[in-house]
Amino acid sequence: QVDKSLAAYCVEHYKPVVLVGNKIDLAPDLDLKKWDAYIKQQLPGLDHAPVVFMSAKDGMNVDGMLELLFELRDQTKVEMPTARLNRVLQDARDQQLPSAGGHFPKMLYGTQVGTEPLQVLIFVNEPRLFRGQYERFLVQQLREAFDCPEVPIKVSWKRREKVVLGGD
Repeated sequence: QVDKSLAAYCVEHYKPVVLVGNKIDLAPDLDLKKWDAYIKQQLPGLDHAPVVFMSAKDGMNVDGMLELLFELRDQTKVEMPTARLNRVLQDARDQQLPSAGGHFPKMLYGTQVGTEPLQVLIFVNEPRLFRGQYERFLVQQLREAFDCPEVPIKVSWKRREKVVLGGD
């Protein structure tokens, strides 16, 4: 329960996470792929987080885990140039539109507004149409496009009203 609570905090605050299994020296025949899947199933929202199995006692994979921490820090500093970001957003929109229940979702443009954590602001016609499953899809597209597959990305939606010119 403590692990789940800590994981929820990390997800809510967009913290990069390394999931570490220690004492691997005590279970040399352990199926690590099954444990990796089990851990991610138990900690929802951290499916992107890398899992490392190590033995602090023997020093096995400790250096690899430390290197991974620095790699995650680098991933949280990725720059997303606006032109490329908007191409990725357009490609994602062309690949899949959110289900809108009779409305027509329009994604206008986006811009990166922060690092550590990575933050993207996207202007749309109706923010509620883009939350949930579509937001998760879009975050995955951004992770792949900008080579930051193991860190969270905070996406904010902002309504952009129509501009009417020449009105009195």
